[in-house]
Amino acid sequence: MGVATVQGYGQRGAVGTIALLALLTLSGCGLLSAQGTPDRIVIPSTDQLSTETKPSTLSETSKTNRSQSNDIPSEWSFERVIKSAPRVSNSEFQMAASKKDGTREDVSGYHFSSADREIRCSTGNNGANALVCTSDTVKGPKSAPAKEDPDCSWNRELAVLSSDGVSEGGCANRYSVLFRSRSIPSGSAISVGRFACLSQDTDVYCVESDSGTGFALTEDGYTEIRADARAPKSLTGVDDETSESTSYSRVVPTR
Repeated sequence: MGVATVQGYGQRGAVGTIALLALLTLSGCGLLSAQGTPDRIVIPSTDQLSTETKPSTLSETSKTNRSQSNDIPSEWSFERVIKSAPRVSNSEFQMAASKKDGTREDVSGYHFSSADREIRCSTGNNGANALVCTSDTVKGPKSAPAKEDPDCSWNRELAVLSSDGVSEGGCANRYSVLFRSRSIPSGSAISVGRFACLSQDTDVYCVESDSGTGFALTEDGYTEIRADARAPKSLTGVDDETSESTSYSRVVPTR
């Protein structure tokens, strides 16, 4: 293949011109590469960085929050009514006596009584992780169930609430309830960990958040309740429009 001749420069001039053009062409490609480099760094790497910086558990956390929001009790449930009542200071309920006529002193756990002092309750003082109330209106089985230990000192007048649920009657040597505790004013509530109790006139209503169960101690005696069940008109002041007073509800409250 022959070499083209450029007029006025001859063969050497043509070769030099071709070399110059080649150099400019290579330089031009280098500039394009330099100009293209930021595009390759900024755009793709930005997308990748955004993906990498998103917490891997973000979606799971959102699902968890939504799941928890569905567990919020309805506005007339026992749990909502109890936890919405004016709350007493727990620090005022750490004094009690180990005997009926004993001296009241600082003790471990929390201890309280109904407004008329006919119901006494204790929690956190026996290592059993239970809330226990006693009243002569509680009438559990006369003898301990077969599943109880032989050394159980059975007391049928105990109402026992824990993460395992609720029971009428319990072992007095396992669940001690102290004496001379302060009374909670009617219409007020106390909240201790998973437990919440409301004092209403001569009655006491308690629920436990893990099991979703609880009990009511009233003039009618002991009644097992569910935390998400509708509370009676005596607590809400609202007529129950449903025929099922223990209807299950997971409606997110609007107020």
